Amino acid sequence: MSESRKLRIVLRVVFYREGESWIAHCLEFDLAGDGMTKEDALAVLSDAIALQAQASLECQNPANLFTPADGELFQKYAAGADIVDGVLMLSIKDLRSSSPIIEDVEAREYEDSPGLVPA
Repeated sequence: MSESRKLRIVLRVVFYREGESWIAHCLEFDLAGDGMTKEDALAVLSDAIALQAQASLECQNPANLFTPADGELFQKYAAGADIVDGVLMLSIKDLRSSSPIIEDVEAREYEDSPGLVPA
């Protein structure tokens, strides 16, 4: 893809717990990673995003990049609390530097509590 036609994507990630594990779920790609910490979950997710982006670009199939997550996950993101960017920078810096398409990452943490349960 030429420099003038690079895709620029802002990714949204929602963190939530499933049992003892943290899940990091990317809303734009409907990809997830899991781990015992948020950082571990984000590292697994970062690898999955990098593989998806690389395969999509190598196969000249950018439409494969845009498979959004289920609406329930968008609701969790909307109800979640913002996460400081510094936490993400440590885990996702390699993805940003190796891929020309990831412009920014926004993250929120969803916690199950009364009044915040998605429909």
